[in-house]
Amino acid sequence: MKSNESSQQGRAALRAVDAGIVARMSATLEGQTDETLMPQFGISYNTWRKVRAGQPIRRSVADRLEQRVHQASR
Repeated sequence: MKSNESSQQGRAALRAVDAGIVARMSATLEGQTDETLMPQFGISYNTWRKVRAGQPIRRSVADRLEQRVHQASR
């Protein structure tokens, strides 16, 4: 195993959330605190800051977040 591969092992895959999803979230946002973000989107304020800035978050969190936003818009 190459050293690069071994350093990647055990790390969570990261990706940014689609800008369209972020725009929909911003339009329906009830507040920017953990208390409002967690029940509405299932994320913390720190995660919201990263999402809003276009920074990558854990792939599993991004996938779950996008599913929630799609379900809420139906």
